[in-house]
Order: sequence, then structure tokens, then C-alpha cells
Amino acid sequence: MSKSQILLRDGIILVHDADSHVVPTEADLLIENSVIAKIEKAITPGPGAQVIDCKGKIISPGFIDTHRHLWQTQYKGAHANQTLMEYMVKGNFTGAFWSPEDLFWGQLSGALESIEAGTTTLVDHSSCNLTAEHSQAALQALLSTGLRAIYCFTPPRRLKSRSPFTVEDDASEETIARYQTLARGGPYGNGTVHIGYANDNIYTPAEDIKQFYATLRDPGKGRAKLITTHTIGGAMQGKKTPTAIEILHSHGLLGPDILLSHGNRPHEGDGALYQSTGASVSSTPNTELQMGGFPVCLRGDHYDNASLGVDCHSWGVTGIPGQMRLALQSGRAYEGQKLNEEGFWSRKPGGISAEQVFNLATLGGAKACGMQDEIGRVKQGMKADLVVFDGESPGMLAAAVEDPVAAIVLHSNPGDIDMVIIDGVVKKGGGKLLDVEVVPAPDASMSVLKPNTRLQWKDIVKKVLESRKQVMEKTADIDFEVGEQKAIDMLYLDRGALVET
Repeated sequence: MSKSQILLRDGIILVHDADSHVVPTEADLLIENSVIAKIEKAITPGPGAQVIDCKGKIISPGFIDTHRHLWQTQYKGAHANQTLMEYMVKGNFTGAFWSPEDLFWGQLSGALESIEAGTTTLVDHSSCNLTAEHSQAALQALLSTGLRAIYCFTPPRRLKSRSPFTVEDDASEETIARYQTLARGGPYGNGTVHIGYANDNIYTPAEDIKQFYATLRDPGKGRAKLITTHTIGGAMQGKKTPTAIEILHSHGLLGPDILLSHGNRPHEGDGALYQSTGASVSSTPNTELQMGGFPVCLRGDHYDNASLGVDCHSWGVTGIPGQMRLALQSGRAYEGQKLNEEGFWSRKPGGISAEQVFNLATLGGAKACGMQDEIGRVKQGMKADLVVFDGESPGMLAAAVEDPVAAIVLHSNPGDIDMVIIDGVVKKGGGKLLDVEVVPAPDASMSVLKPNTRLQWKDIVKKVLESRKQVMEKTADIDFEVGEQKAIDMLYLDRGALVET
């Protein structure tokens, strides 16, 4: 079989050394099929290779988003002035009204928005998963875009009542069997899409949850690539309530396949549990700051097991460089405020560097996904998941020469990305997303869109806006205030500490 080759000529390649420091290296990079084959000066490619001039460009590892609800494109802009409870009811629970078609277009456009911003791998906490058709629609969208992903199956959150607006989770045997069928059939798309499980109900009796996690880890029953859980501490959850990592630790369930999301306001000792068990945490700075919490990813006891995610692109910035920026500056603000409260100040930014947040989005993300031997760094033999920045764009000019990592973290935006390559395939080129060629769902009979359909971005725009109108109409008569009151109890939140501001 002949090898497909792409040669990136004369770029500044962000190579990690043995100590995880980034060493900008001027060289050529040769891709053969899906793998980085060589990084050296003056590579001579084979006949028929695609040669791309990268002079003045930065070649970065692809960015890894470790917590995302990818379906929510139609809600973008709706949560600008909302915090967690308002969002949960208006932007999460209302997934109970979405059709597989709504989900397909939200998922497809959300995935493309991620690719456009340089994300090459994503953990999808799939919270719109009502039926087998919904799961297939989400996977058809992912596979069609070519995004590398771990699709984390979530028990359906079904409508129980319109008035009062109430939903309930369905973790029945039938639901678990549906997950297991998907998991046993994966990975999909030439190994680019794995199946994981999202379990937010960790308050079940000890023996039940131990047995359930044993099932999720059983290869014969459909082993989950990751098991992910939302978690938050502090007054909302109740100061005496154990955090998720404490609960899972008490049952002996922590391990490298456990990924917790957010983890704000941790208890003393939570960081040590991540360190001792290999479990990971995903910080999502944009949503967490809007909800009034500081990301934990730059805490000394969390950092080695931390990564970055977007959470809900309906809340704001999708690009992982934007999350790096928010994490960096909020971390510095947090450290500076603590120092000020003690009556001191410093000439230094708290020892927090741009390289640290860059590594969260690359090395840290790969570790959190259990894929550190495949992705997260630019190295011979690794998967060819790469982002090429134009170092001479108005935003990157001069910064790219001074410090390429700082240029990405502090100066870049998606418009500065000239090319995105995933699994050796160009998905964005010349600064623009390439057209999408639709592939079948894993169960082709449940495909939302006919395979081999070719979609330009303008086609997707039309469908997303039509769907947005329809999903808003479906919930126009809902009393969300009453729904919030129901949700407080459903999520086991502490009413005694609730104040209205």
C-alpha cells in the first residue's frame, strides 16, 4: 500500500523535550498516512507528496478539549448573563425536546467550530442522548467531521412533566445495554472515535456503584475508554458533603480512566487523591469563572493531573487557546489576591507561566484521555494531529518571533490558524474549514443524513438556524423558574446556603 505524504516545510515546530519544556525548532515535518514520520532539516519527500511552505508559521500539537457538551450550538448566546442553575434548566434539561436531527446539526457545527479553533481531540460528555437514534446522530456528526473524540454516553435525561418542568434520568438496564452495544462496536472511524461513559449519579449505595464500575471496565461488556463525572465543592454542594473524588476514592474506584470535570472548591486532600490514583480533572475556565469559581488546574496539588476543556460553547469562547488565556490570568489573579489579603505584594506573576497552560492543553489533555503515547506532542511516531499558526498575521506578528508559545496563549485567535490536521488529514486549510463529506452512522440505518452528502459551511448555517428556531419554539411555554426549583433537589444542592443576589 502506497503512503500518503504531507511535508510541512521550514516551520517553527513546538517540540517538547524530556522535561516537558517546549523547544521551538526550525525544521521540516513529514507526515505519512496518519503518523508523524520525520522531524529534521531538509527532508526529501516521496513522489506525489503534498508540500506546504510553513516559513513564518508555528506548528503546534493539536489542542485537546477534555470536557465538552458538543451538541449545544443552537443555544449559543442564550446564557450570557446566567449562572449554573439557569443554564442547567434552559440549556441542558431542554435537550429533552431535541430531535436526532437537531442533535446532528448542533453536534456537527460544534465539532467544526472546535476544529476551526485548533481542537483536534475532544471528550464529549454527551448530555443529549434520548434514544438510540440520538446516539447514532451524534456519532455520525463526529465521524463526518473527522474530529478525534471520546464520546461519553450519558443516561437519557427525559421529560417527566412540562408543568412543572421536570426531567428524570434513565439509567435502566435497557439504557446500559444500549451503551454496551456502542462500546463493543468501537472504536469507530479508523480508531478516531472511542466510547466512554458519563456518570453523574455517584450517590448510589456502595455495592451498586462498585458493581456498575466493574461492568464499565469489563472488556467483554464494552469497556469505557473514560468514565467522566461532573463535580463541584463548596456551599452549593454543602460544605460537609464529600466531593466526587472523595466519594469515588471511598469506594476504591479511582484510576487513570477517571476524568472529573471542574472540581472547583476542592477539599483539602483532593489534589493528593489525583496524584496517588492517576485520576484527572478538566478545568473549563470560561464557564467556571462565569459561575463564580476559580479553575483548579494551576493549583500545585492538581496541576500534574489537570487539563483544559470548553464545557459549553453556548456560554462563550470555543478555542482552547482562549481557555489557556483565561486559566493563566485567573490563576495569577487568584494568587495575587491571596497575597494581598495577607498584606503583601510581589514583583512576579506567582510563578505561573504561559508554557504551563499550553502544556495543560496538550500533554495534560493527552494524559487525561489515556492517549499520551499517541497525541499531545509533536514527535516522530505520534499521530499527526497538528495546528499551523500564521506567525505573521496582525495578531501574531512579532510575538511569534519573540516567544511562539506566548504568541499562541496570549495573542492568537482562530483566524490566525492557517491549517488543522487530524490523523494526517487536512481539515482546515488556507485559513478556512474544508467541506464535510458525510459518512454513515455506526448503525447506517439510523443515519440522519445520506452518506456521501457534501456540505459547505453555508449549508450547515442554514440547518442550524432552522433548528434553533424549532427548539426555541418547543420550550416557549415552559416556566423555567419552577424548573430551577425542581433542579435544585434533583442535583442534591444545599438549599440552606442559597441566597438570591
